[in-house]
Amino acid sequence: MKCFIDAHDKNNGSFPEQEFTEEQFLAQFAALEDGLALLQVHMRGISENTKLFSSLARRMRRSICPAALSPR
Repeated sequence: MKCFIDAHDKNNGSFPEQEFTEEQFLAQFAALEDGLALLQVHMRGISENTKLFSSLARRMRRSICPAALSPR
């Protein structure tokens, strides 16, 4: 298994030279927060859909094979 390490080194030139201003940092941080909020909305929707699908699958399984009822 390959493992990637972020190994910036100022001596060999692999360290990024650009520095961020405070405004640029805050703008990028705000964009990350907005993206995270959107991801949370999508994850909540996925969770709700998973619960609905699980319930539907359980009802279908019970209707097809009623002898194998689970305690749920």
